[in-house]
Amino acid sequence: MRYIIENKTGIQKKPKISIILLDWKVRESFHTIQYLNRQDINRSDYEIIWVEFYNYVAKPLSDIIEGCKLSNLPMPIDQWIVLEYPDSFYYHKHVMYNSGILHAKGDIIVIMDSDAIVKTDFLSFIINEFDKNPNIILHIEEIRNFDHKFYPFSYPTLEEILGNGIAMPYEVKVFNKTEINLGKSVISLKEDPNLMHVYNYGSCFCIKRDNLIAIGGADEHIDYLGHICGPYEMTFRLINAGFEDRLSPSYFIYHVYHPNQGGDNNYCGPNNGRGVSTTAIAVSEEGRVLPLKENEEIEKLRTQNYLSSS
Repeated sequence: MRYIIENKTGIQKKPKISIILLDWKVRESFHTIQYLNRQDINRSDYEIIWVEFYNYVAKPLSDIIEGCKLSNLPMPIDQWIVLEYPDSFYYHKHVMYNSGILHAKGDIIVIMDSDAIVKTDFLSFIINEFDKNPNIILHIEEIRNFDHKFYPFSYPTLEEILGNGIAMPYEVKVFNKTEINLGKSVISLKEDPNLMHVYNYGSCFCIKRDNLIAIGGADEHIDYLGHICGPYEMTFRLINAGFEDRLSPSYFIYHVYHPNQGGDNNYCGPNNGRGVSTTAIAVSEEGRVLPLKENEEIEKLRTQNYLSSS
């Protein structure tokens, strides 16, 4: 593992939020970083962590950073971690999640699609939700548009995204192409795990870091290798540990078309044919809290936290 950008302890104040973004030599556009740097809260209140699985440094991201340096602008990301796995290894998103979790300094962890579009109040919305209930598992649905005109990415307006090509496989109400609501169909995954097939529980996952450490972080079992699974595996174990899950009914992130957005021709571990890991689904029936394969460094943190609180 090496650091292209390393945020050492003590360099800046403790942020409220740590956002974890992933790459495995696949990202063509780095627009999510641009959106995240246009938030309506102080930049010191959050950090952006970019985790690359392979021994690879994306030139477009390097160019963004160099442009900020030349213009004397703040760094667009706070940590850039390269895990240096060889090309012979298949990517494992859960391994990348854990690297981000271990390096995160914020109270709240946000794991989200690394090519999503967010509004300027995205992070303030998350902070407000956790101010109301610190122990929720917050999911934010992603509205997708499949119109090919949005590729290559050219910063479409929200009205354009909610126009022709929008996918609405669920009860979504759209008013004037700007106001959206999921209606009355949203209930807890604890009550109905089949909601996994209705909503995108992998698009944006938010949880207090301490609570995530308490359940052992992301499961690094081989069943989660490749395109499947995602953060919802942690959601099921957090529910088993007694936390309340919530899918926001009226706040969203957005995504537009790019090739291979559905993981076409990617390796997928055991799944139900509908894009959901069967190993993760089984967690709700098993009542299991800890991972099948726990990251060693997270296990150390978890046991230390347990001993210090007992």
